[in-house]
Amino acid sequence: MRITGAVLILAALALFLAGYLVVRFDDPAVPPAVPVVFLVGLALPSYIALVRWLRPVRGIALLLLLSLLPLAVEAYAVSTGIPYGRFAYSADLGYRVLGLVPWTVAVAYLPMLLGAVTLAAAAVGTAWSRLVPAGTFFLLLVDLVVDPAAVHAGLWVWLDGGAYYGVPASNFVGWVLTGVVYIMLFRLIASARPISGMVAASLLLILAFWTGYLARNGLAIPALLGAALALATLPVVFGGDPSR
Repeated sequence: MRITGAVLILAALALFLAGYLVVRFDDPAVPPAVPVVFLVGLALPSYIALVRWLRPVRGIALLLLLSLLPLAVEAYAVSTGIPYGRFAYSADLGYRVLGLVPWTVAVAYLPMLLGAVTLAAAAVGTAWSRLVPAGTFFLLLVDLVVDPAAVHAGLWVWLDGGAYYGVPASNFVGWVLTGVVYIMLFRLIASARPISGMVAASLLLILAFWTGYLARNGLAIPALLGAALALATLPVVFGGDPSR
């Protein structure tokens, strides 16, 4: 394992312990800038890996497209309830675009999408007919972990509640519908080339942190799912870089 791999493993363990032992989202002593820096820091490993894999022009174009489009969809969803259901952000996560959605949503969502696509490619390859449904499935699994954690942490609130730890079924339907579109755009820009496993590095860190948080707060099903996904992500991340 290279030095970067060892650092990533240590970072994942540290984030798990932080989620389990340290982090309190209701602590008024935490400056508003801290969660913003945290979200950006989590996203950077995958962003760097993607640009290295696709080269700067194509990589940056993909990052911009799949950051701005989900941000616009999220703003529409907050305003109308479509396609996720009625919800609102309740935490200070940075400047709100159109007064609706924190700009950090772009850097919070995209690493999960990139990780899901990378896991899918490792499992079934990059052919359209396999990558899109498999990537959507993995993305849905990730949301089954992250959304209950974020709701419990008070980052956003579902106005009508929901059966799955306060999250409604409409949210998961929305993630499937939008995920299909985003993964198709990813495949269109990235083509059929094998995906570098390091593109899923940020997903590993995100899962480690939220799994620790979920375990501490007794949200058993998403915690177990988060642990399983993190373990499944490990061999993909350290499986090598096909671009070399």
